[in-house]
Amino acid sequence: MKSTLQSLYLLQLLDTELDELRELRGDLPETVNAMEAELKMVEQRIEECDEALKKGAVERSQMEKESLELIAKIDKYKGQQLEVTNNKEYDALTREMETAENTIASHEAEIEQTMQRADELKTSKTEFETRHEELVKELEVKHEELKEILEATNEEEMTLEANREEALKGLLEKDLELYTRIREAKGKAVAPIRRESCSGCYNVVPPQMILEVKKNDRLFICEHCGRILVSEEIAQETSI
Repeated sequence: MKSTLQSLYLLQLLDTELDELRELRGDLPETVNAMEAELKMVEQRIEECDEALKKGAVERSQMEKESLELIAKIDKYKGQQLEVTNNKEYDALTREMETAENTIASHEAEIEQTMQRADELKTSKTEFETRHEELVKELEVKHEELKEILEATNEEEMTLEANREEALKGLLEKDLELYTRIREAKGKAVAPIRRESCSGCYNVVPPQMILEVKKNDRLFICEHCGRILVSEEIAQETSI
């Protein structure tokens, strides 16, 4: 059991060191991730604007072409009206011209809407492109800051992680589960008894429990904070 207590305390020491290293980075990694996600979104919006502009241009071109064809037909119908010999044929040509004129008018309205939409899309695209340039510059700075921090801490972190893996080999699954559960709730899972108190919550530990903890032959939990208590002997004998 003593070796288990030592492994638990060593694990706590290693996790505390790792926590402090990661705190040095602050929220920079999350900030970089958020900015990269925004950059990706902005690039997608620019592509969507380009696709919408291209689609609108094609539709506008098709309507303009169709309108020109209809104008030609109207001119043709006018010429044919001069040659018809009865009212029925004359009226039929008139209806054809009215239909063509209505279609042309509809196209003109749709073309105007398309052009307004194109102006809006161009404005949006310009705004997205401006934001894209800002993000690229900001990310370049953030990446450099993160790179410097990682270079300064990576080697130490890798060493601590390797030592942590070794420490885990000395623990049973149930002990690790207990440690993990307490650590997630309290931050630190193991607390040596110092000056007759739990060093985790600073509450006094009953004398009888102190005597039992000093035996290093079983796990004891602080009745106030729920952390695993270890003796001063374990704390002194265990280091990174």
